Amino acid sequence: MSVIFEWKEDEIKVLLESCQRDESLSIIERHFPPGSRLLEAGCGLGRWVRFLNDRGYRITGLEYNADTVSMVKKTWPDLDVIQGDCEASPFQDNQFDGVLSFGVVEHWIEGPQKPLCDLFRILKWGGKAYISVPCHNSLRSLKRFFWWDELVNFPRVIAGTLLHRTFKPLTRLNRRYLFPVYPSWGNFFEYRMSPEDFRREVEAAGFHVAEHLPLGHIDGIYHDLNPFGLLVGFTDWRFQYGRIATALNHLLSRRPFTHSHMQTIIAVKRRHEERRVDGRGFETHFIRGVR
Repeated sequence: MSVIFEWKEDEIKVLLESCQRDESLSIIERHFPPGSRLLEAGCGLGRWVRFLNDRGYRITGLEYNADTVSMVKKTWPDLDVIQGDCEASPFQDNQFDGVLSFGVVEHWIEGPQKPLCDLFRILKWGGKAYISVPCHNSLRSLKRFFWWDELVNFPRVIAGTLLHRTFKPLTRLNRRYLFPVYPSWGNFFEYRMSPEDFRREVEAAGFHVAEHLPLGHIDGIYHDLNPFGLLVGFTDWRFQYGRIATALNHLLSRRPFTHSHMQTIIAVKRRHEERRVDGRGFETHFIRGVR
C-alpha cells in the first residue's frame, strides 16, 4: 500500500470541527456506546480519534503515513495513534469492540478484501464495524454509460499531455480494475462501488450486514450536479448551498443511492447457527464462526 493522501497540518482543527455536523456521528452513537474499545483504521489527521476520545470512547488510530502520524502527535500528544498498514495491522485477533473505516478500503487496486479481512480479524465476536466507501450510485451509473467523465475531462488531459508530454491513460480500459474507477483518466486512486458490489465484498470478508445506508447527499450534488460550482461551494470543510441545491437534494433523496457520494455498512462479526441432518434423520445444531 502506498501513501494516498498528503494531509495538511493546518487543516487539523477545521477537520475536528466538522465531526459535529457529520451525518456519520448519529450512526456511530447509535451502534457504539461510550466506553467501547474502538479502532479507526486509516485515521488520517485523527479528527475522529480526538472527537470520540473526548466523548468517552477508548479509541486507537491507525495511519499508514508516518508523516501524518507525526503531525497528529505534535498537535494531540495524548492520543493513541500509531503507524501501520490497514491490510496487516499490528493488533491481536478479537481485540476491539468496534472498528471504524471512513473511505479507506476502496484504495486497494486488487480490491478491498485484504483490509476488510483484517478488520474482521481484530474485531471481537459480536462486535461491529462502520465501513464506508464512495458510492457508484444511479446518477454515476448513468453518466458512466455515456462516458460522461471521460469526455468532460478529455480537454484537460490533452492540455496536460501537451505541457508535460505524458499521456494519461484512460483507466476505464484497464482490465485489472474490478469496479468503476475514479478518476477516469490517469493513475488509479479509488474504486466507486455499487451498493450491491459493496455489500457483496463486506459479506465475502465474513461479516453480517446489519445496516446499509447512503451518505453524503449534498456531497453528491457537489461532485456530480454542480456546473461551474454554481449550486454548491466548499471551503474549510463545509458546504455552502442555497434553495436550488436544497430542493434538488430533497427530490433525489427520495430514492436511496440515487446521488449519494458515499455509502456505509454497519457490519457485525457474529457466529452463525447451522443445522445438519445426518443419515439417520437426527438434526444437529452447532455454532460456527464465519471465518
